Amino acid sequence: MKKRVGLTVALAASLGFGSTFGLAEEVFASKLSDLESRQHQIDEKQSNIEQNINEKNKKITELQSEQEKLSAEIKQLDQSISKAEKQIREKQTDIAETKKEITKLQKEIEELKVRIAERNLVLQERARSLQQSGGSASYMDVLLGSESFSDFINRASAVTTLVNADKEILEEQEKDKAQLEENEKKVKEKLANLENMLADLQELKSGLDKKKTEKDKVMAKLASEEDHTHNQKLSLTEEQELLSSQEAAIKAAISSEKARLATEEKARQEQERLAREKEQQAAVSEKKNSSKPAPAKEETAPVSRSNDAPAVSSGSFMRPAQGHVSSEFGLRSLGDHKGIDIANGVSVPIVAAADGVVIRSYYSSSYGNVILVSHSINGKVFTTVYAHLSERVVQGGSVSKGQTLGYMGNTGRSFGQHLHFEIHEGPWTLSKENAVDPRKYINF
Repeated sequence: MKKRVGLTVALAASLGFGSTFGLAEEVFASKLSDLESRQHQIDEKQSNIEQNINEKNKKITELQSEQEKLSAEIKQLDQSISKAEKQIREKQTDIAETKKEITKLQKEIEELKVRIAERNLVLQERARSLQQSGGSASYMDVLLGSESFSDFINRASAVTTLVNADKEILEEQEKDKAQLEENEKKVKEKLANLENMLADLQELKSGLDKKKTEKDKVMAKLASEEDHTHNQKLSLTEEQELLSSQEAAIKAAISSEKARLATEEKARQEQERLAREKEQQAAVSEKKNSSKPAPAKEETAPVSRSNDAPAVSSGSFMRPAQGHVSSEFGLRSLGDHKGIDIANGVSVPIVAAADGVVIRSYYSSSYGNVILVSHSINGKVFTTVYAHLSERVVQGGSVSKGQTLGYMGNTGRSFGQHLHFEIHEGPWTLSKENAVDPRKYINF
């Protein structure tokens, strides 16, 4: 009877709703109402978790909506960047063509310079001739030296031709110089305009690239936040599943407790009836009953156990499996190891390290086949974990110290056949902050 009380207390304490209890008699008197109170608190906690999950779903939807909006903006930026790059290529082509045109104009400029230089030589020669012959007076001498009117006419025509030739040379010289200046100015302006336009386009592209980089960073942040929210939701879902398992266990404990109370009440009534009958027969059967020898006390048959299972030992906890310790508690190359690994070449039985209540028996991608058991020892709550089992033979309910829970295996994220065994001082949580070195309680 006391054992049942201990298991009921262990289940209630494992839910994290308090770990200090009074005397066993006080617990016995209030355990049913206490269990029902714990069930109500579990329901409230499940409601809160459900609300948190809904909030996470809403946040995920909002984050996805923001990402879609940002994706549209990034797409628009990509299109603008592509357009700017196309314009840059076009302007680079125009600059290349303009440079060809500049080369052609420079060639024409060189030719103009040559012609201007040649005319300069002719004009210089003409000037020297005029200086040597007296300038315009020489033309007058030519006219006055004519021998006849027809000779005068011929000489006047020749002088006119010479004067006109000088005038044409001067006009061509001025025209070429003006053309030279115009060509040089035109080339410089055209090239400057193209280079300014190209610089503007490159600055535009640089700004667009910067905006895109910033939006990519925001997108990465949103994606990371969404992933984090998903993980939070998964943790809440895991906690919700654990609460559901605990709720099922506590409901089973309530049913068991009610059945026990009903059985006790029936037994009490039967005992009262028998007591009354004995009182009525006491006077006539006292001598006869006192002369009979006392009945021999029945001996309890020893518990039959497998030869491969560890023997039940004294102390709060016993060794959960036969084998050698292959990995200790604490930091190792693969991370923080929250338990002790016990390895064996054959699949030996895995037993409960202490009396308790199975709060969960399930399959995990990391733990493989795993069983969680809650214990109440000397008013303190403990949780033990048995992972990587090849088979689970208990699914729930109360278990006794040394009772077979399953068999050693290599399921889940495991490297070789072994038992991963944890002890938590308090309820088991996903963060495992309550985990302690099992050697604190068990001599391996």
